[in-house]
Amino acid sequence: MTEEREAAKVDHDAAMPVYRQLAVILRDQIAMGQLRPGRVIPTEKVLMEEHDLGRDSVRKALRVLREAGLIEAVQGRGTFVTEHAQERAQEQAKGK
Repeated sequence: MTEEREAAKVDHDAAMPVYRQLAVILRDQIAMGQLRPGRVIPTEKVLMEEHDLGRDSVRKALRVLREAGLIEAVQGRGTFVTEHAQERAQEQAKGK
């Protein structure tokens, strides 16, 4: 686990829903190349533990990223960053 991944945390007291915060954190990690195309992202369990979130919140965040075309789930293998996710994430980050 990189220091950058450890530094980004969900703020449970913020007005933005926690699942949206997690989606932004992961999107930014993709945009910065910390989560690279073709590579598996952390499991739901790891994300739950790292950010002190429930499974539903993590799944909602992952759904946001899937709908944005940044990640894809592969049955029996995990969830991976898509091929052009870094460019898409950078574009989305600019349009916050």
